[in-house]
Amino acid sequence: MPRVPDNAPKSGRIGKLGRSCAGKRELTGGLVQLRKVRIRNFRNFADVTIDPFPTPAVIVGENGVGKSNLLHALRLVLDPDLPDRRRRLQPDDVHDGAPSLSEGIEVWVEVELTDFDDDLDARSELDGAITATNPLVARLTYLLRPKKALGVVLGRTPPRPLTPDDYEWTIFGAANPANAMLGAKRYAAMSVLPALRDAERDLDRADRSPLTRLLRDRPPAQANIDKTLATMQTARDELGHDPNVRAIQRVLRKRVGTMAGPQLDVAISLAFAGRPEDLLRSVRLFVDAAGTRGVERTSTGTANVIYLAMLLERLHFRREDRDGEDTLLAVEEPEAHLHPSLQRHVFAHLLGQPNRLVLTTHSPHIAAVTPLHSLVLIAPVAGSSVARIVGPGLLNRQETADLERYLNVTRAEILFARQVVLVEGAAETYLIPALAAAAGFDLDGYGIVVAAVEGTDFVPYARLLGPRALNRPFAVLTDGDVTDSEAVQDAEPGLGRALALLRIKSTDAPDLQRRLTEMVAAESPDDGEMRSGRLNLVRRAAAAGVYVGEHTLEVDIAPLLAEEMTTAFNDLVTGDVRQRNFAKAVEVAETSAPTAEQRDAVLSRIERIGKGRYAQRLAAHVTVMDLRARVCELLNADADATVDRGDLVRIPGCGVLLTLLDDLRRNIEGLPLLPTEEQHGEWRRRLDDHSRGDGDDLGTINAGGT
Repeated sequence: MPRVPDNAPKSGRIGKLGRSCAGKRELTGGLVQLRKVRIRNFRNFADVTIDPFPTPAVIVGENGVGKSNLLHALRLVLDPDLPDRRRRLQPDDVHDGAPSLSEGIEVWVEVELTDFDDDLDARSELDGAITATNPLVARLTYLLRPKKALGVVLGRTPPRPLTPDDYEWTIFGAANPANAMLGAKRYAAMSVLPALRDAERDLDRADRSPLTRLLRDRPPAQANIDKTLATMQTARDELGHDPNVRAIQRVLRKRVGTMAGPQLDVAISLAFAGRPEDLLRSVRLFVDAAGTRGVERTSTGTANVIYLAMLLERLHFRREDRDGEDTLLAVEEPEAHLHPSLQRHVFAHLLGQPNRLVLTTHSPHIAAVTPLHSLVLIAPVAGSSVARIVGPGLLNRQETADLERYLNVTRAEILFARQVVLVEGAAETYLIPALAAAAGFDLDGYGIVVAAVEGTDFVPYARLLGPRALNRPFAVLTDGDVTDSEAVQDAEPGLGRALALLRIKSTDAPDLQRRLTEMVAAESPDDGEMRSGRLNLVRRAAAAGVYVGEHTLEVDIAPLLAEEMTTAFNDLVTGDVRQRNFAKAVEVAETSAPTAEQRDAVLSRIERIGKGRYAQRLAAHVTVMDLRARVCELLNADADATVDRGDLVRIPGCGVLLTLLDDLRRNIEGLPLLPTEEQHGEWRRRLDDHSRGDGDDLGTINAGGT
């Protein structure tokens, strides 16, 4: 396993530091921080900026977006142990959308460091890189470019195709590439620990174990070493004179002499090692107080935790030393072999500490305990990867605390999703995937996550996913909760919630606010009927990704799923009378305008079971239904008719839910929710052609959302 090297810089001194009378350094302020990172033309990144760069940082994102490549970009500038030959980039290190190495290209990785105002050593070391004061900011940049002697002008075709040998690299300070500061990478040290697959091997080898390095950094007192060595010398002498040891020595001398003759000048002797270094290397790690169980007798996950703990402790020791260094430790996929609850506990502790730690992870368990300000989301956009953070000031303290509690293990999946659908409760999280499956549309297959906010306050979550923060594709499905009140917030609470969300997602909110106010001020319709103009507002909100039902989900789906609803109820409730009463209530709710009393007759019976439990059972029946046939029946259309989005949105009750699914499928597969056989066959043909490289670009197919 890769290790934190022993030849890490001794001259590096990062941090606001004072000196104690005992000769050790004391931290008197925060550690120097990565303030900003910018990467251009490197691997996944055309041009990405992370500002501010959080500390500690947890880098999340789906597979293949460039989490490890981000760490490697930082290594180009900061890792003193990265061989210089690996700073000479190869053609596949250049971003696909940029000119190739053969055409002439520059690759930049720029980092800004701050928080060293009170550290005189740091100010001296980084003097040539300082770009701002109050506070001090130092900028270090890795630059790969064609050699000056070639006279290549970027943007123009070179006289001949270039090769990697035609390029040179440098690390410079501030804004001048001539201001070379190659030694700065030994001051601002970074070390990357690849995925912790199996720490036991390193822990069992003294030359690689971080325990040996810890002992070198904090060795026992010399008097104790001398006393132990003297005792060991006596024991060694006794063992060395043992008849069997002496006999083995004699036979080995004879064997080597016979085999090699006098040409090989070797005098075999046996002794027992007794140098101070051997003494430190002989210390072994045990996992029980009695010192009987070695690390090989514990789990791989436990060994990984111990390994990481020793690395962090060693870095802490070195920060305190007068000539030590403060290393930025980056760990890839630290969740390997760790039980989920252990992941949460270990990293909740580590991420709550003021340390210079960077993690890349696929684990929702680690993401669930990550402070929002530590998240860096890497996402693909238009052929490149971008980085998103939750910037300061976007959320107040209460909203931040609520969201951090909200991001439990299940909901933390939204950080890895390609598309998110926010819903009110558990019922929707069961039914939306089931309806999609009934249409032959696999949400999981495309990384679409349906996440419940457990209420109706979507605004903090929309801000988190919105353009000023993580900027992820998301939609919202909310109940309409229509009443006959004359106040907007009471009469149309669903549309009121939509307006608040549209202020985050679009600029159409003022006009919709005016129209909603006018609509509610008009004379109320008969009980159960929708207000005039409501459908138009619902359509406009849906066009911006906010889908507003009519009443509540369980009532709205009755026209579409009456048969399945009754079957699911009967699965969970015994008694002929109760089953007949529910079936009758659902039959009445199938009408286009059920009254409040009729809606309650359905909802109250479901609530006695539990909405989530009922939806879970209902989903099992929905998944296997013929959704297309049922929708065509509602539309009074032929079984092979084309079903457009406009047809779906007009269906009473469930129309908005179906429209949401239709929009998702069109955005991702380029298909309507309920394609005809001809449409599906054409899509399948194009997909097969595309997989063979024979067809046209499919555009939206497999694009993963809008």
